[in-house]
Amino acid sequence: MKKGILIASFIIIILGFIFIFKYFNRGELGQVISKRIIVIDAGHGGVDTGSIGYSNTLEKDVTLNISLKLGQKLEENGFDIYYTREEDVSLGDSEFYDLNSRIKIINNLKPDVFLSIHLNGSEYESARGVETYTRSLDNKSYLLGECIQDELSSIEYTTDRGVKTTKDRRLAILNRTKYVGVLLELGFITNESDEEYLISVSGQDIIVGCIVSGVLDYFNKIQ
Repeated sequence: MKKGILIASFIIIILGFIFIFKYFNRGELGQVISKRIIVIDAGHGGVDTGSIGYSNTLEKDVTLNISLKLGQKLEENGFDIYYTREEDVSLGDSEFYDLNSRIKIINNLKPDVFLSIHLNGSEYESARGVETYTRSLDNKSYLLGECIQDELSSIEYTTDRGVKTTKDRRLAILNRTKYVGVLLELGFITNESDEEYLISVSGQDIIVGCIVSGVLDYFNKIQ
């Protein structure tokens, strides 16, 4: 009788291990244990307006709106989302200290990915287009940039200016952070057509959808 109980207990233990192994292979337990972390950095804020648009729109307001919408959509897709700012505030007494605060937040949170959201500006109203910046010699960041840029350029709301690196433009938010990340210049707020799209509810929703699709594509490719 005791021998039969021992055999039955042994079988139950073995079946339990098989059950757990199957779930780990499917990624279901793994997703709970190691949920992906994404930090969203809404460019500028507070006294730092960023670029001023064709119709006097402020970059800091548009980047915040897009960032909050983006965070909500990414949360719906199962990511843990953190922000460098969720309100119209500066993170330091000067641009230098503000930037240092953003870099510190990103490095302390140790995200799987961070997204810095910006809009371009130019003295030439004809300048327009979307472009993505990545850290030089960082293959994962470049892949993330390609995935997002491909999605954004596919909707043809503006000119495709491609993926660039910190060799093309020095960016501390990329060079001084340790994790996979990109800086997105979603269009020229100083261009009438770009600005109109960037401040519209429908335009922002479509842009957010493209960024989310790009992020999901990136994680699928690195698995």
